[in-house]
Amino acid sequence: MRKPFRYFLYIMVGFLIYQVIDSGETGFTHKEVKNTLIIAMIAVFILLLIVRVIKSKYDNKDDSKGQ
Repeated sequence: MRKPFRYFLYIMVGFLIYQVIDSGETGFTHKEVKNTLIIAMIAVFILLLIVRVIKSKYDNKDDSKGQ
């Protein structure tokens, strides 16, 4: 699975959860859950980007040591 597609998939899963909660079939308070999910989706996306940057730095260090 290509990396950009993986991030798109994560965002779509989060959006799908958001829509299910918005459907009214759960016992959660809608306002609270909507706000929490939006923040959680953004936080997970930012964390994935940070991990990607850190991983690429370590991969570059390993490549330069091997030469």
